Amino acid sequence: MIFTWCAAALADVGFESPPHDAVETVVTVVRDGEPAAGETVRVVVRPGLAGSRELAVGITDGRGRVRWTPEASGLTEVRAGSERVRVLVAASGVPATTSVLLTVLTLLTLGYLVVGFRPRARP
Repeated sequence: MIFTWCAAALADVGFESPPHDAVETVVTVVRDGEPAAGETVRVVVRPGLAGSRELAVGITDGRGRVRWTPEASGLTEVRAGSERVRVLVAASGVPATTSVLLTVLTLLTLGYLVVGFRPRARP
């Protein structure tokens, strides 16, 4: 009897697509194979670290879904009821400074290859 009650209390938390920062994703909560409507979903950004913070995402709709837009990449814990799922939020894109640095390095390398490998005349 106790086992049945504990199993009914557990929810399964999933995602429609892997989460990326600044990109909306859908969190799904299922209990006993059925969508869990009215379930409060919270996230803890960087759990276990000094700068961790907990945010309320929302309450699941009739299909057990709630929309969430992660603010930052890194380890995040998603909580729904007593269920806790850790997920790695991926970075959406390459920062502009990295793109500029790669472009400059590529141009410098090409310049060196064009100018630096000219055969020198021997006396």
